[in-house]
Amino acid sequence: MHSPTPLARARRPDGLPTDLRRAVALVVDGNPHTRMTLAGQLRSMGMHSVSQASRIPEARRELERHRFDIVVCGDEFPRDGGTGQELLDDLRRSGLLPYATVFVMLTNEATYHKVAEAAESSVDGYIVRPYSAGSLHDRIEQARHRKAALYDIYRALEQGDPDTAATLCRQRFAQRGPQWLQAARIGAEILLRLERFSEAEALFRAIWEADPRPWALLGVARTQLDSGAPHQAQETLAELVAAEPDYPEAYDVLGRVELELGRFQAALGHLEKAVELTPMAIGRQQRLGMLAYFCGNRDKATELLERSTYLGLDSKMFDSECLVLLGLSAFEHNDRTQLERHLGELRKRLRQQPHETRLQRFVDTVAVASLLLQGHPEKATGLCTALCQQTSAPDFDMEAACNLLVLLAQCARHGLALPQDTAVVERLGRRFATSKAMGDLLASAARAHTGYAEALHTSQHDMVQLIERALRQAGQGEPAPALADLYRTAQATLNARAVESAWLVVQRYQDALPDLANWQARIASLRADYGTARNTPALGDRRLRPSGGVNLGPMDRPTPALADAPA
Repeated sequence: MHSPTPLARARRPDGLPTDLRRAVALVVDGNPHTRMTLAGQLRSMGMHSVSQASRIPEARRELERHRFDIVVCGDEFPRDGGTGQELLDDLRRSGLLPYATVFVMLTNEATYHKVAEAAESSVDGYIVRPYSAGSLHDRIEQARHRKAALYDIYRALEQGDPDTAATLCRQRFAQRGPQWLQAARIGAEILLRLERFSEAEALFRAIWEADPRPWALLGVARTQLDSGAPHQAQETLAELVAAEPDYPEAYDVLGRVELELGRFQAALGHLEKAVELTPMAIGRQQRLGMLAYFCGNRDKATELLERSTYLGLDSKMFDSECLVLLGLSAFEHNDRTQLERHLGELRKRLRQQPHETRLQRFVDTVAVASLLLQGHPEKATGLCTALCQQTSAPDFDMEAACNLLVLLAQCARHGLALPQDTAVVERLGRRFATSKAMGDLLASAARAHTGYAEALHTSQHDMVQLIERALRQAGQGEPAPALADLYRTAQATLNARAVESAWLVVQRYQDALPDLANWQARIASLRADYGTARNTPALGDRRLRPSGGVNLGPMDRPTPALADAPA
C-alpha cells in the first residue's frame, strides 16, 4: 500500500485533472492478483500514482486522508462481510467522495438488482468481468466528460442552492449544451422535489417533445400525481403505456395512481405487471407484497415478501418493512420460530442504525407479538401501549398506522385486552382517513377485528362531514368562522385533509380574513408537520428513489436533523 505522491497536478475548475497522466487512482479489491492487474492497467493509461487497498476499512481510511481522482473497486469483500456498494454508499452519505472523483465498480455478474443498486448509488462506471483495459479506459473517460459537463449544476446542489442548479439545467437545455438531455432531466427532478409542479411538468414535456424518452413522459405523470391530479396522471400514463408497453416504471406509477384513487385491485394488477416484466426486481416484489398484505391477500403477500427477503436481504434495495409484515404474518399463524427469526433480523438492523425511529417502531411492533407468543401479556401490553402513545408524533405516518392496526387486531384475536384500544383506533382513523381510499386501506389493515374496521370507516365519514361543512360555510360568505372550525379540527385530529383545507381557505379568502399573517403562520406550522405530503398512501420507505427518478447527490442526502426520522 502506498499513498499518492505529491504532484503539481494541473486541474480544471471542476476539480478534474486535465488528463489521466496527472490523475491519482485507488484500486480496492480483496484479490491481490486482481489489484496488481488493475494497477498495471491504470498505469498503462499514463497514471503515475496508483494506490491499492485490500479491505473496505483500509480503503475508507485512504479516502478520508487523500483525494483521489479515480477509484476502481471490486464488489465483493468476504473478509469484511461487506461490499463495494456499501463502501460507496457510506462515502456518499458521509460526504467523503468529491463530485469530481470517478468511482468505477467491477463485478462478476450483472443481475437486475446489482445494476439497480449501482444506479441508486450513482456509480460512475459499472464493468462486468472479464473486461479489457480498453473498456475500462473508455468507462473512465466517459465518466470524466460527463462529470465535467455537469459540474456547475452539482456544485450548486452541493452549496445548497437548488434554485441556481435548476436555472443552470434549463439554460443548458435551451442552448443544447453539453449533456443537455441529462441536465434537463436533473433540472426537472429538482423542480419536482421543490414542489414547483407547473415548472417541472413544463420541462418534462419540453424534453419529451425534443427527444421522446419514456422517462420524460413518466416525469409528466409523476408531477401530475404529486401535485394532486391523479386522473391527469392516469391519462398521461395511458399514453406512455400505449407507446412503451414494456416500460416497468410506467406500471409502478400507475400502481401509485390507482392506490391514491382507492382502486386497490387495479393497483395490484399494475404492480403485478411491473414484477412480470422485471422478475428479479426486489423493490417491485416488495411493493406488490406490501399492497397484497394490506388488501387482505396474506398468503400471496407472504410468498412475495419471503421471495424478496431471499433475493435481497443484504441489498440496499431491501426494505425492513418486509420483515415486519412477515413477522405479523407469523404471529397470525402462531409460528413462533418464524416470528423470532424476523425479529432477530430487525434487531440486528437496529443495532447497526440505533437512532432510526422507523426501525425502532418496527422492532417494537414485532416484539409485542413475540412477547404474547412467549406468554408475557403484561410486557406485551406495556410495549404496545407505548407504541399507541406515539400516534400523534409528526413522524408517525400511514405505514406506522397500518402496522399498528394489524398488530392491535391480532392482539385482540390472541386475547390481549389493551386499555383504550378503541380510542386509539378512532384516533388513527381521524388522523389518517383523509379520503375513502385511505379509510379503506386502514380498515383493511384492521380486518381481523370487525369492530376496529367499522370504527375506522365511521371516523373517515365523520371527518369528511366536518371538513365539507366548514368549506360550505366558507363558500357561503363566512370564511373566518369556517377557518376557525377547520383549524380546531386540524389541531384536534392532525388530519392532513383538514390541515390542507384550512390552508385552502386562507389562500382563497385572504381579503376577508382578519389577522391574516397570524393565520398563515399557524397553519403553515401544522402543514409542515401534518400536511398531505407526509400522509399519502405510499408503500415502503419513501427515502428510496421513486420510479423514474434520478440521483440528486446532496438533495438525496438526509440532513442531520432528519437523518433519524422516517421520511
